[in-house]
Amino acid sequence: MLNIRRMELTDLNYVLKIEKEVFPHSNWSRKAFEIEILSPISFPLVLILDNDLIGYIIYNIVQDEAHITNFAIKKEHQNKGFGSILLEFAINNIKNLGVKSIYLEVRVSNERALHIYEKFGFKKLYIRKKYYLDTQEDAIVMGLFFNNGIQRQA
Repeated sequence: MLNIRRMELTDLNYVLKIEKEVFPHSNWSRKAFEIEILSPISFPLVLILDNDLIGYIIYNIVQDEAHITNFAIKKEHQNKGFGSILLEFAINNIKNLGVKSIYLEVRVSNERALHIYEKFGFKKLYIRKKYYLDTQEDAIVMGLFFNNGIQRQA
């Protein structure tokens, strides 16, 4: 059975294990996740499959703009549709709050992530040079835009 709920401090050992597995050079520390859990503008969610935490997504909302800051699915559960389920849930939550745009950064080399974001209507907006500190890799900034709850093209 699948369940999506707000991330709790007691989830952090599992979340950090996934973070390290999916993003070996991540700058996200336990403290960074704690800050997101406690922040009033942050929406950290976890995906549970049969009592096993298999993924998470974190987004912040300021006024009518959302920013997806972190999103990962446990490697053994990737390519099975779980990322799409979690992303769709987050997008619907964001839309229901009256947000007009969602932004995110993705590594230029992360073809799997680019594919899923494009599938949901995100458009490539511009490049942030040397965005990722670990490899100096560029990031593609992507956006998804809504007008009165109706998705529109950028």
